[in-house]
Amino acid sequence: MGEEYETSYPKIEEVEDKISEWHNGVFLKERLLFAGMLELILESFKPLGGRRKDTAEDELALATLATRMFNDAEGAKKLLLWGLPDQAQPLIRDIIECTMLFRLFLQRPKVAKRWLINLAEYQPKDVNGKLLELGIRAKEYAWYGLLSHSGHANLLASLSHTQETDVGEQGMLRQFHFGSARTRETEHSIQLGFLMLFSLLHIALNEPLAELYCGHSESDVFGGWCAKVNDLKEKLLELFSEITEKPAFDTSKVDHALQELTNKKMRFEDFKRIFTGDGDLPPEDESRSFTPRP
Repeated sequence: MGEEYETSYPKIEEVEDKISEWHNGVFLKERLLFAGMLELILESFKPLGGRRKDTAEDELALATLATRMFNDAEGAKKLLLWGLPDQAQPLIRDIIECTMLFRLFLQRPKVAKRWLINLAEYQPKDVNGKLLELGIRAKEYAWYGLLSHSGHANLLASLSHTQETDVGEQGMLRQFHFGSARTRETEHSIQLGFLMLFSLLHIALNEPLAELYCGHSESDVFGGWCAKVNDLKEKLLELFSEITEKPAFDTSKVDHALQELTNKKMRFEDFKRIFTGDGDLPPEDESRSFTPRP
C-alpha cells in the first residue's frame, strides 16, 4: 500500500481561523486612523455629490478622481490587512497620481474637461512640472519613483513573501509564502505601508481636498472639519514614532528633506538613512495658503 505520510498543509479550518485572527486582532490603531481619515475624505467630497444635468465637466472629472482615490485607499487597506504589502503599493502609487491631477484640475478646469471628454492622459512627471509652474509643490510626488520601482516584478519588490532563517550547519531555510505572510517582518512592512498610505491621505486632506471643501462650505463647517484633520497629525506622528522607534521630527526639518528629495538633490536611500533607517517618513503639513470663508 506504500508508505504512510502526513501532509504539511494545515487544515482549511485552521487557515481560516488564522486569517480571522489576523483580520480582527491586529493593527487596531491603523484601522481606527484609516477610518477617521476616510470619513473626513468622504465629507470633503460632498460638494461633488449628486450628478445634475448642469454639472460642469470639471466637477465630473473631480468626482471621478475622488471615487478612484477613495477606492484605491480601500483596496490598499484590504491588501495590507491580508498580509500583501507589496501588492498594495501600486494602489498607493495611484493615490499620488489622483492627488496631483486633483490639484491641477482645481486650478485648470479646461484641463479637467479634456481629461474627461477627450480621454486625455497626463504623465505624473508632466503634471508635476505644470504644478510647479503654477507655484504648487506636490509633496506626494517625492514618493512616486520609489513606488514605481516597487510596482514592478523585481526582487526588492518581492521580499515580503520570502523569509530566510539561519538553521546552523544546514545553512539557510527559505520559506515562500503563497497568498500572504504572517511573519514579524511582514507585519513591519504592513505598518510601513500604512504609514505611507496615511501620509499621502493626510497631504490630500490638508491641501487639494481642503481647497475644494473650503470653496463649497460655510466657514463654521469647514473650521470644524479642519480641526478634525489637524487632530489626525498628532496621531499620525505618534504612530510613526511607535513603528520606527524613533522620535518624530519637527516640521521644518521634514519639509526641507522632502523638498530636497522632490528636487532630486537627495537620494531616497539617504533620506531613509537620515530619518528612519528602514521606513518612509510621513510628511507634516505646512500652513495652508487659504483660510475659511468669512
